[in-house]
Amino acid sequence: MTTTEDPVLVERSGPIGRLIFNRPDKSNAMTFDDAQFLTAKLHELEDDDDIKVIILKGNGKSFCAGHDFDDVVRVYGLDRKGPDGKQFKMSQRARLQIDRRLAEEYMAFQYSHKPVIAQVQGAAVGFGMYLTELVDMVVCADNARFSHAEQRLGFAGNTWHLNMQILTYGPKKVRELLLFGSQFDGKDAERMGLANISVPEDELEATAEKWAERVARNPKDALVLGKAMHQMALDSLGASQQFIRGVVGHTLGTGLSFEKDEFNFFRERRDTGTKQAYRNRDASYETEKV
Repeated sequence: MTTTEDPVLVERSGPIGRLIFNRPDKSNAMTFDDAQFLTAKLHELEDDDDIKVIILKGNGKSFCAGHDFDDVVRVYGLDRKGPDGKQFKMSQRARLQIDRRLAEEYMAFQYSHKPVIAQVQGAAVGFGMYLTELVDMVVCADNARFSHAEQRLGFAGNTWHLNMQILTYGPKKVRELLLFGSQFDGKDAERMGLANISVPEDELEATAEKWAERVARNPKDALVLGKAMHQMALDSLGASQQFIRGVVGHTLGTGLSFEKDEFNFFRERRDTGTKQAYRNRDASYETEKV
């Protein structure tokens, strides 16, 4: 059971289960603990034999705006000082342990036993964007805003699941998306193969529900076996190894050294605050539509 105060709500109606991001005041940005809670609730719906299909959606104006950056700073100790008064630097082994848990959360959605449909409005960035790339299907609003803006923190293509991204967009397009971190809308998401269908926002809920109902017409055993076959096919293309690379890549990528003339988000955040640092970061990149 979930309560209205939980970061993720769970609903059930007939064969359809729903996981609902529930931090609308934060554009549904998730803390690390929230992400673990989400994964636990996903497993609950997987284990519920009455549920055939799961809709992943968000309360409020956005689907999910990524990880809550204040929580990222806390978990990785980015604002801490060591005993010598210098900037605290977490050990690689501690970082790898944290990042392995993140990888397991992403893997939970790719390897869900039951089909998952993302219902996307507003922003889908970072953690939220990753989930749209890993679930079975995406139904989105025409004015949804997708991006890998997290790449502008200094990743430039170092991400969690490159295999799935290359399969979705093609190798050249995914390089563009990750090097620029540019934003695109629902219609472009459909055109590029990320979304199955993009509709006016006032039709989004009904469309997602209709798609879930259509999926639920399949037999229970067939849905689970069909998903298992899909996962085996992805594994033959390296789908599981991508997450192992993601763990190591994320640990290494968040310990970059910056030259004096290169934009350093963490330094900017220290000097100007988080909101202004984001503005300065985006101003340093091309903002043209992909």
